[in-house]
Amino acid sequence: MDRLKIGVVGIGVQGQLHARALRDVPQAELVAVADISPRNRDWAETHLGVRAVPDLGDLLDAVDAVSICTPDHLHEEATLAALAAGKRVLLEKPMALSSAGCDRIIAGRPDPDALMIGQVLRFDPRVLRLREVVRSGELGDIWHVKVWRCTSQAVGEGIWDRTSVAWFLGIHDADLLRFVTGREVEVTGAVGRKVLSPSHDVVHATIRFDDGAIGTMENNWTLPHSRPSRADAGLRIVGEHGILEMNLSHNDLMYARRDGVASFMDTYFWPSRDGGGAYNLRTELAAFVDAALSGGPTPVSGEEGRAAVAVVEDIEAALAGGPVSPPPGS
Repeated sequence: MDRLKIGVVGIGVQGQLHARALRDVPQAELVAVADISPRNRDWAETHLGVRAVPDLGDLLDAVDAVSICTPDHLHEEATLAALAAGKRVLLEKPMALSSAGCDRIIAGRPDPDALMIGQVLRFDPRVLRLREVVRSGELGDIWHVKVWRCTSQAVGEGIWDRTSVAWFLGIHDADLLRFVTGREVEVTGAVGRKVLSPSHDVVHATIRFDDGAIGTMENNWTLPHSRPSRADAGLRIVGEHGILEMNLSHNDLMYARRDGVASFMDTYFWPSRDGGGAYNLRTELAAFVDAALSGGPTPVSGEEGRAAVAVVEDIEAALAGGPVSPPPGS
């Protein structure tokens, strides 16, 4: 097999990005999309020039793999159907809306490499450089961490009837913290405020790592429409030997050492018609295609996807005043 025939399931905003990015992956061939919306199917046929069908089952015979970009609550059903048909699956995060749902998906894999979770920050060159520094031990013991991801009210208005800010934004940070540090994350508490929608629009969670480091996660979709940048996101890690700071809203990775040496590390910023995220998405899709064609290991396993879901699940439980899961390894 020289090229992987792929179908995109769900051709809303995220599905459109997947479809466009797939055209820039030489070993991928986008052959069809599936969406229940006639409007979305018309868009796909007009702008992508591919067959558009209303149901996942209508395209499975024509593809080797699928990229699932449906609304979050439909992830489990679509993924299990594709896996049962013997297809490789790239599943957008969050993997499911509960650990139990993730477990059912994991149990439905014919083999672990049949499924990849789309945690796109793992393919950002800035994140990879920061991870390299952290994993090298150069920072020494990690003392505390702050991660934040905030976006415009305009983003929330389109989706807050079917998701929450923790699931939509926090799922990125839950995975980012584990990926960068190599540590498990325990949620110790969370507070939120409902200011724009029936759900929490602002969430602050406190966390503890299994090595004793502590941290905070901040997520909201309350930034005003007038703000020039629609997103404010970053990560700060303070350790024994210095501080690493990364502003994911821009292209900054700053390292200031306690011995007085400070520098901005070189990171690769890319031009793209779809913006920086689309470049990372092309890298993610290329990794999925390469693994499928070569028979190599999946770049992001179902178990990794489940771990991020468990963190957000515990944040939601804390917001509701309920118990969270026991600490990892307890």
